[in-house]
This record gives sequence, structure tokens and C-alpha cells, in this order.
Amino acid sequence: MGYKLIALDIDGTIRSQERPISQRTRQAVDRVRNAGAIITLATGRIFNSATSSSADLDIKTPIATSQGAHIADPVTGDVLWHRPLTAEMTLAALGALEDLLASSSMEVVGYHKNQVYVNELTDWASAYGQRNNVMVNVVQDLRKVADRELTRLVVVGDDDGIRELEANLLEKFDSSLHITRSLPHFCEILHPQGGKDKAMEWLCDYHGIGYDQTIAFGNGYNDVRMLEWANLGVVTSDAVPEALAVADRVSPSMEEDGVAQVLEDLLDKGLIG
Repeated sequence: MGYKLIALDIDGTIRSQERPISQRTRQAVDRVRNAGAIITLATGRIFNSATSSSADLDIKTPIATSQGAHIADPVTGDVLWHRPLTAEMTLAALGALEDLLASSSMEVVGYHKNQVYVNELTDWASAYGQRNNVMVNVVQDLRKVADRELTRLVVVGDDDGIRELEANLLEKFDSSLHITRSLPHFCEILHPQGGKDKAMEWLCDYHGIGYDQTIAFGNGYNDVRMLEWANLGVVTSDAVPEALAVADRVSPSMEEDGVAQVLEDLLDKGLIG
């Protein structure tokens, strides 16, 4: 029995800001579908931003966005599964951040549907809204929107500060919140059931697919749990050390169409579908 569900991270795995999804990757994805398997996305991007990549790959099955906390139909926009932060979780996280960031220039962003909330419209926040086609709302205190069931909180700062912040938050909250870095300068705070691994579990149940029929491709800190969970976890050769450490297979880099190369190899061996 071959692999039936293949989840692709986007940024750094199949594309970058400078390099769009390649024709070779599109053709490999088409071959996967023709073989009878399902291709999906598992990305840190918000839904509106991720649908450009799902359209490029002609993906019409549910995709996982916001680190896996949100699953929706990329064509209709219908939300099928969502694990937002509760008001209590948001307030606890903001309380911890207030202490940890008292003398820091880091920015905290709250995500709700396809909007973000900040307490100041900085150059970064303005550029982020334009780049991702999302509305940026300025509120004096993010605690005022805690009851809106934010999908996640993101702290933006320098790489060293974010690494230290992640360690502090992991020590404080342990498993009561899902803490991860999506980029070296992004620390993300989500519902404990909001990771990409949990999204893959849901997608398997939704499609009636077994764990042993899953593949996950990634390259970042936020992919580690998904790579560990999937039966076959594949990382690009330039992935972060934490992802490389848990990978079952290492592909060539994104620039070398590493995802396409692995898919082509598995297809040629009759292991997909």
C-alpha cells in the first residue's frame, strides 16, 4: 500500500519570496494526484496568503494554515477545523509576554481570521499587512481582543531575542500552549492542539487515511512535530538543525526542486497512490 496523504510546507520548502513554485514541482504534484494520492499544504501562513500557493498547485482539498490551527477548503473558504486560543490562554500568554518583553523592542501580533491586531502601526506591521493582503487593526491593548478567539499570537524580534523568548515560554507553559518558531525572528503561541501534527491527524481522519500512509515535507522549527508525526518526514538539505535531526529523509534544497525530486523517486518506485 502506497502513501496517500502528502503535506507540503510552503516557505523554504517549495518556494520563497524570490523564487516561485517551479514547474517541476507543479508537475510532480500533478503526478501525485494522478496516482490517487492527496496533496495538501501545512503552512504557517494565514489562509488568505496560503491560497495563492494552493491555486498554483491546483489543490482543491482542505489545507492547513496558521501552523495547523486552521483547516479550510481552499476553493470555498469554508472552515472545517479550527483550534484558536481561548481567552484564558491569550491572557496568560500576554501576561507572560508583558514581563518578558518589558524592556524589549519586540512586537506582539494577534491573528483573528484574516485580520491582525497590533498595539502600534509600525513599519513592519504596515508592510506585513500589505504583503499578506490582511487588515491591520491598531488596539491600545491586545487583551481587549482576547475574547475574540485569536488563532495565534506572534512575537516579532531579532533572532537571538526570539530564541531566548521561545525557551522562556516553553519553560513557563510546557504543554499548556504550543510554542514554536516559524522563522528565526518569529515566536508563535497557539492552542496546544494547534500544531501541524494535529492538523495532519485531523486530515487523516477526514480522508480516511492511516498514519502509515503519510508524508510530510518541511524545513523549519515549526515543522519538527509534523515531521516526527508523519510516517515519512522529509526535510530540505538546508533545513534548520532541529528539523534535520528528526527527518527520515533529506532532499536536495528548494532551489534544486528537492520536493519534486523525492516525489518523482517515490512515484517511479510505485510508493505513492
